[in-house]
Amino acid sequence: MSEYRDFLGDSYNEHNGEFDHDKAKSKAVNEKERCNIIISGASGVGKSTLINAIFGEAVVKAGVGKPVTQHLEKVTIPEKGICLWDTKGIEAENYQDTMASLKNEFRQAIDNANDDCDVPHVGWVCIKASSDRVEDRDLTLIGLLKKRNIPAIVVFTRVIGKAEREFVEEAKLIIDKEYKDFLGGAYVLVNSVPYEIDEDIVVKVKGLESLIEVTEARFPEGKKSAKNAFLKAQRLKIEKRLAAIKQGARKVVHLASAAAGTAGASPIPGSDAPIIAAIQSTMIYKINTEFELDADNSKMTSVLTGIMGVTALAQVGKALVSNALKFIPGAGTLIGGTISATTAIAITEAVGHAYIAVMEKFFNMETGEVVLPENSDRIISVFKDVFSYKK
Repeated sequence: MSEYRDFLGDSYNEHNGEFDHDKAKSKAVNEKERCNIIISGASGVGKSTLINAIFGEAVVKAGVGKPVTQHLEKVTIPEKGICLWDTKGIEAENYQDTMASLKNEFRQAIDNANDDCDVPHVGWVCIKASSDRVEDRDLTLIGLLKKRNIPAIVVFTRVIGKAEREFVEEAKLIIDKEYKDFLGGAYVLVNSVPYEIDEDIVVKVKGLESLIEVTEARFPEGKKSAKNAFLKAQRLKIEKRLAAIKQGARKVVHLASAAAGTAGASPIPGSDAPIIAAIQSTMIYKINTEFELDADNSKMTSVLTGIMGVTALAQVGKALVSNALKFIPGAGTLIGGTISATTAIAITEAVGHAYIAVMEKFFNMETGEVVLPENSDRIISVFKDVFSYKK
């Protein structure tokens, strides 16, 4: 019967029936699927600009940077489910010493990692297309990824015009001499931000969607969770983003329903109803996290209260007479109610899928974000329209 405790963690106190919203939110964020991308290249190639263009404005600033070694830094953005590894100080004039150090640092940080969560799933090797030539450091960086079987994409940045495209074609020939089989043609040309040549000529953003497609294709077999995390985090291919988010949310519903089933099978009379309600509330916070929605506690308390009021009517005559549960601050006390495992699973599934439909209703297909109305009653009204539970 440990499944529901694993799902709830320390967000629910079985002794006093109290539910901690902040702990539930924190647990949801920490358990979100994650993708690790190593982004290598010299300073000034446009790595930060590229990252922000793919994942949203000011992502790099929003993350928490943590030096791993002298030349490697992790930028973790748990709310987005991404961890970015950034190579530092890879400059041509210090090439030999720096690359020797970096090889040792790769061994220290990646080869000796204790968990798959600490290993990059895919790598972007960034080369500025206005460079005079392909540097040895760029070839070495590709080699470091190849040695560790980390699928790589060579990203040519700041591709403005004909001169840059000609450089790219020459560079591809040089790189393919050594890494053709490893890369398999994984080259992408990008211009991450509009580039103004003069008042009348502006080179548009280009290549970013291609980078998303190529990256998606390069994830290794068996890394479906990491690929899904990447698709959820990117902000350019919105249909793919929504599909990945919904897939992650449905997985949350499945886990929550299984947890509710173990609570419904609890041998302690009357104890299962508040636990199931806590599971459903935790599930909703996890679905919020999938959609990158950080609603304030007061709004979510109101939403949870409303949802529990709706679902209480569907619980086949059980004595859930309160329209709010004890663990919701300021609400009444739950009265009675043992729920069978089968019923607990069915209701939790119904609540979860209905809430996903609510999130989709307020999902903006232009921005890729959920924007909830200020009035919680509007949210509950939509939930009522889509909620369906049959005995």
